[in-house]
Amino acid sequence: MRRASSVCCATRLLLAALAILATLGIAGCAPVAPEEVPLQHYTEAYRQIVPVGAVLPEPGIVRPSITDPGWEPVQLPLTTPRPPVLPVGGESEWDMHWYHVRYVLPAQGASPPLALYVPRVRGGPYEVHANDRLLVSNRHDWRSQWNRPVYVPIPHDVVFTSPGIDQVVDIVIGIPLKERAAHALSTLWVGPMDVIRPMAERRLLVQVTGPQVTSLTILVLGLFSFGFWWGRRKESAYLFFAAVSAVWWLRNLHYHIDAPRGDVTNDWFWWATNLSMSWVMVLTYLFAFRIHHQRYRRAEQALVAFAIGTAVLTVPPLPWDALVLQHVVNAVVSVFVTGFITWVAWRHPTRELIALTVALWICIGIGVHDILLLGLRITPESVYLMPYGTLLIFGAFLYAVLRRYRGAIDEVERINASLEQRLAQRTAELEENHRRLRVVEREQAQLLERQRLMRDMHDGMGSALMSSLVLVEQGKLDMRAVADVLRECVDDLRLVIDSLEPIGHDLVTLLATLRYRLGRRLEAAGLRLDWQVEDLPPLPWLDATAALQVLRIVQEALTNILKHAQARSVGIELRRTGNQVHVLIRDDGRGFDVEAAAQSDEGGRGLRNLRKRAQTLGGDVEIQSRPGDTCVRLVLPLVRE
Repeated sequence: MRRASSVCCATRLLLAALAILATLGIAGCAPVAPEEVPLQHYTEAYRQIVPVGAVLPEPGIVRPSITDPGWEPVQLPLTTPRPPVLPVGGESEWDMHWYHVRYVLPAQGASPPLALYVPRVRGGPYEVHANDRLLVSNRHDWRSQWNRPVYVPIPHDVVFTSPGIDQVVDIVIGIPLKERAAHALSTLWVGPMDVIRPMAERRLLVQVTGPQVTSLTILVLGLFSFGFWWGRRKESAYLFFAAVSAVWWLRNLHYHIDAPRGDVTNDWFWWATNLSMSWVMVLTYLFAFRIHHQRYRRAEQALVAFAIGTAVLTVPPLPWDALVLQHVVNAVVSVFVTGFITWVAWRHPTRELIALTVALWICIGIGVHDILLLGLRITPESVYLMPYGTLLIFGAFLYAVLRRYRGAIDEVERINASLEQRLAQRTAELEENHRRLRVVEREQAQLLERQRLMRDMHDGMGSALMSSLVLVEQGKLDMRAVADVLRECVDDLRLVIDSLEPIGHDLVTLLATLRYRLGRRLEAAGLRLDWQVEDLPPLPWLDATAALQVLRIVQEALTNILKHAQARSVGIELRRTGNQVHVLIRDDGRGFDVEAAAQSDEGGRGLRNLRKRAQTLGGDVEIQSRPGDTCVRLVLPLVRE
């Protein structure tokens, strides 16, 4: 299944390549000229070769007349193939190659604007004459016209416009060439300017503008890839992608700028642009290896050595021109390395590697076509396809990068899904553990509360009942004393019950409950109760246990008043002072000696119990007494640390 999908991917790449070639073919189609103004396509011309010596004369000086003998018919396009290695330098003579065609307009009125269009002129500078007038000469910048179509408007005053007779335009093209120089001249087009100009513009678009746009687009993609690699240094494939795009832009630099005029500068310029093709190959193959996640160190070292050796062997100036041989060697190396990559892709098929392999084989075929065009072994009207074929390579690059990016996203999504599942499981486990913990805590709280109640009842009411029972059995308590003991036990039981009521950490509510419980008993004892409280904030520490301690302290103070003070009134005051809460229990009884009471057994034990209970709450008890005014002050904190 993987190989079938890979074949489909390769088929799509092949169709894309065919679409590019079809586009190039459509771009070269000629429109139809109006019937009254013919569009002439010349596939035959007359040629005359004139020796001019070692010095090239100025344009037009040695142009022969079209009536001179020596003109011979030749077929267009005309090519002189370029050998793989061409000796350069030495003394050689110049020859002027003249090509003549005649354009005839039927008898009519004024001639419309005419123009000449030549898809390609290769080999040297050219000059164009029409009816014995020099129209254009690129003698000084001919090095930049290697891939540019020739478009020459023909002025009105050049055309013979005699009414009633045919109008004739004799066009002569001169190309100076040295001995053994390779050159080419494509077919010629002459016709109305509004028809010829779009043809030349489409040709310029295909031959020059298209490669410029593709190389700049690829360079932008390379900069993006370099930025991605800069953030993730381990992803070396993106670095090779950026390097290939930069070197490919250097390779196409001759599409963007005119070649330098100086011989030395021109040699170095073409050396750099042609050598960069070898580095494009090497970096492409290194990228293919990185995409495969394999390192073939010997193959990589051999490729780098090949590129360096090519650079050294072609350093200008050289006594020969081995440009065609250089690219032939590049093609041979490409065949072997692409074959190796194909073998790797067959053994370890991945979509990325198979797509890149198919693109490499297509580009090898395109490269062979361009080498044949460079060596003038095919018609010069063909177009260099490698600038477009390389789009397949970079398309395969992008496909591989996008596949890796998509794979990374899928992996992240899988990891996130796994983490979410594990998190859900852990959450469920934590919730279950938390539920169990709440059950255990609730059971433990209930157990502690039971133990506290049992301890309080045992230490308080239980102890009082047991001691009273012993006294009753011994006949030492009368009915009134028994009633008092039972009343105290009931009060103690009520305190325990009140401490369990929900009061929301409100001390005022707690003391109000105590007032309600003891109010009748105080009235029965003939005591008037004076109640003065102010609003207090909730006390966070006032739980059931602390509430019981507060109630016991206040109860103990009130019980002492009932038993010993012989008072007429008792007051309970609750107020806030700073970070403390003060509970004051006052009476107007006879008072007592605090120090003496503290020294006695019963009194000292009672005072110590009060202070001990207060200290468990983080507070203290202060007692002041004199006849007519006794005050027990319970000091409690607002917030207990």
